[in-house]
Amino acid sequence: MATDMYLAAMPVIARQWGAPDSRVALSLVLWFAAFSVFLLVCGPLSDKYGRRPVLLGGLALFATASLACALAGNVGQLIAFRILQGIGASGPSSMCMAICRDRYEGDRRKHILAWIGIILGLTPMVAPMVGSLLLRFASWRVIFAVQAGLGGLLLLAAWRFYRETAAQRLAGRVLLLLGRYVHLARNYRYALSVTAMGLIVGPFFGFIAFAPVLYIQIYGLSNRTFSLLFGLNALMGMCGAFVCTRVMRWLADTRLLAICLTGCVAGGVGILVLGDRHYAAFAAAMCLITFFVGMSRPLSNHLILEQVRQDIGSASSFLVFYQFLVGAVCMRIVTISWTAPIRVFGLVAVLLPALVLAFWPLLLRLLRTPPSGGNHHPSTNAV
Repeated sequence: MATDMYLAAMPVIARQWGAPDSRVALSLVLWFAAFSVFLLVCGPLSDKYGRRPVLLGGLALFATASLACALAGNVGQLIAFRILQGIGASGPSSMCMAICRDRYEGDRRKHILAWIGIILGLTPMVAPMVGSLLLRFASWRVIFAVQAGLGGLLLLAAWRFYRETAAQRLAGRVLLLLGRYVHLARNYRYALSVTAMGLIVGPFFGFIAFAPVLYIQIYGLSNRTFSLLFGLNALMGMCGAFVCTRVMRWLADTRLLAICLTGCVAGGVGILVLGDRHYAAFAAAMCLITFFVGMSRPLSNHLILEQVRQDIGSASSFLVFYQFLVGAVCMRIVTISWTAPIRVFGLVAVLLPALVLAFWPLLLRLLRTPPSGGNHHPSTNAV
């Protein structure tokens, strides 16, 4: 909500303050930068002090910074407050996976992760529409006021209902705890599964940046049509996560993940072959990719989290950070001024899941290798 809800207001803010669009865009770019960096800080903090302080502190900072954004007097202040908002958002975002890993096991965890995926798919559909509706009847400042109110409600709910779930606490100074990421890197099961599974989301994040270029600039569609196609794509991600909750009880995780990877490759081939012929062909192929990405994320996140029994907060934070990193790289690649941008996007959409699929048998053999000790959580369910 903090990113998609105010996208339509960015040109309005630029006109009101007479600022370049590029400077206003920094409020989005630096939000992501602060969010991504502090994801890595929140994990070790939660392993030392517990999930509850990081969760509540993040929500409190988010709500306060959102209110400050609503009261900003110039672009510089807005950018500064947006950075604080991104830092605040990193707390609950990283704790989501950690709390799920603390509290649930086996099929129950996969089920919860699937519903998280449904919520994450719903937000990109709802947020732009809510933001546009608020702009019709009120100032852009109301958008941030609404975000502050939502953050405040979540803070009250977490304060009232959430009880600490971290069973273990790590000792040592906070700065030294950042070195736990080195310890995680030595857990080859975790490192390998994060590296491979994180690649699946690349085309999905790339589409977020490429969609306006494709539908509006290349195909000349209206903003309304673009919004509908973008919303349809988000809906397919929700459907994929929902279908996962139904079929994972009948099929093994590894088989489902192989099906998802194959489906993503098929969607990428569709874009590569037909994407530049008609926008509907591109949209259909992209919906196929998003559907299987939505289906795969609960399973892949569960598989990754199964590989750790210590440093759970750090492991969860790095998982989210790495997926955002892959997404950022894909966003950059597909938005370069290529002579054939749709073909380039199609290549990215084919190569990433194909690479994971090619190494899938090797990945399974390594995950089945008996552990030699260390930071590993054995599982018979995931592999």
